Amino acid sequence: MRVLVLEDNPHDAELLMFELRQAGFAPVWRLVDDRAGFLDGLAEEPDVVLADYALPGFNALEALRLLAGLPDAPPLIVVSGAMSEDTCVEALRHGAVDYLLKDRLARLAPAVEHALAQRHLNAAHRRAEAESLEHERRFRAAFDHAPVGMAVTTGDGIVLDANAALLEMAGYGPAELPGQPLAEVIVPDDRDIVTEYLRLLHSGGTGERRTARTAPPAGPNADPPVGRPVREVRLCSRDGRVTWAQYSASLIDEHPTGHLVHQIADISARRRAQQALQRQAEQLARSNVELQEVDRLKSEFVATVSHELRTPLTSIRGYTEILAEDVNGSLTDDERRIIQIIDRNGRRLLSLIEDLLTFSRIEAGTLVLRRGPVQLTDVLESACDAVRPSAQAGLSIHLDMPPRLPAVEADAAQLERVMLNLLSNAVKFSPEGGLITVTARPERAEVIVSVADTGMGIDEQEQSRVFTRFFRATEAQRRAINGSGLGLAITKSIVEAHGGWIGLSSTPGAGTTVSLGLPVLRAADEEMDDRGPSADGIRTPMVQDRGMA
Repeated sequence: MRVLVLEDNPHDAELLMFELRQAGFAPVWRLVDDRAGFLDGLAEEPDVVLADYALPGFNALEALRLLAGLPDAPPLIVVSGAMSEDTCVEALRHGAVDYLLKDRLARLAPAVEHALAQRHLNAAHRRAEAESLEHERRFRAAFDHAPVGMAVTTGDGIVLDANAALLEMAGYGPAELPGQPLAEVIVPDDRDIVTEYLRLLHSGGTGERRTARTAPPAGPNADPPVGRPVREVRLCSRDGRVTWAQYSASLIDEHPTGHLVHQIADISARRRAQQALQRQAEQLARSNVELQEVDRLKSEFVATVSHELRTPLTSIRGYTEILAEDVNGSLTDDERRIIQIIDRNGRRLLSLIEDLLTFSRIEAGTLVLRRGPVQLTDVLESACDAVRPSAQAGLSIHLDMPPRLPAVEADAAQLERVMLNLLSNAVKFSPEGGLITVTARPERAEVIVSVADTGMGIDEQEQSRVFTRFFRATEAQRRAINGSGLGLAITKSIVEAHGGWIGLSSTPGAGTTVSLGLPVLRAADEEMDDRGPSADGIRTPMVQDRGMA
């Protein structure tokens, strides 16, 4: 038993605890003598408070006022050296459960026992009252706000209460339907359906709170067990509006003539909703077809424009290369710089056009993969050599792989495109003095390749979108780093077309690692391919062609 003692005389407090121990209690107690200590003691949730009536700066009445604001306050017994009748009455009026004089402590133990018992009784009463109120509140809320019409009637069908949903269906005001037969809201031709339903209900069955008295008739036309079935009936409102509804009922008293609760669900609204959903589905289907057609036309337009742009751009680049050769040695440094800018931007445009054409073929399902045995060591070395000249000063590209890797069945040109995309991204987003590490390792039935950089990284919230077409990271846009947002989308499509996988991990400010896995060539296929390819690739949608690499 936890005891909080409000007392300024430690000797008197010890005497109180002695009396409680003598009575068989095992008090765990705390002594306080001011308001702050009293509040701290209440935090330990004492079972009872023993308080001197008057202390310097604090007293039992103030303690009682503090306890009055608590939801489950411990009982307080006033123990004082001297108390007048008025002070006793005042203490009781403020909520004290008892009062004692310090020279008559024989009553202390009985007073504590009574206080604890009264507290337990009060707590049980509060719980029971709260549960009762909660049950009533829940039932009332469920009844009043039920999405279906509900009514409580006597055994002979007189309405005692009806919820808002039923009143709305029937066109009655809150005080108009109670006292009327429920049959008044049902179309006359359908009243026999309800009468028969209630007759079966009263005759017994398996419904809640009812005892079976008679077995339901057997046979193919027999009703399901009573309490489960519903009937379709028509309701007629005061303004003549007819509503189709599902009707069911159950007894809420054990006696067969007891009260019933009726449920009436408006299925006409459900039918209207189903029809609306059907119309929406049809509209969505039409919209989807239209969007697919728009997307197809867009892809065709992009492919056509890209193809038309590539021819003159190739010519421009060719003449630019001729100019750059400076056969006669007549170009000044400024002219060479201008030609280099033209060549660099021409290469960028040509790369963008190639990306657009490749992506259009991927979306149209016409990308041709000419598959054959490919040595990834050659692809990786070629890609690294191609990218190194474009790397900024001080940026290192390190290739870490064994001398020979298992062959993969792939389109060598498309795999080189994949690696060039990944390495180009790493170069673009890495700072001067950074490091790009390309690793390749065989693991079980696949070869795993990773490209890791020490660049700016990608925000965690954006990492799930990096393989989405035309997506560009916020930081890349802020820094105005060139890019179309197609490279990783194309890379993912090509890798997955080869039966592989690709993923990304990144830490903002620390760098990004893109890893991919490609299935290795089976031993039997590798032996066959060592004798040479036998045929060219055959084009199929998102083509998986075997043949010349």
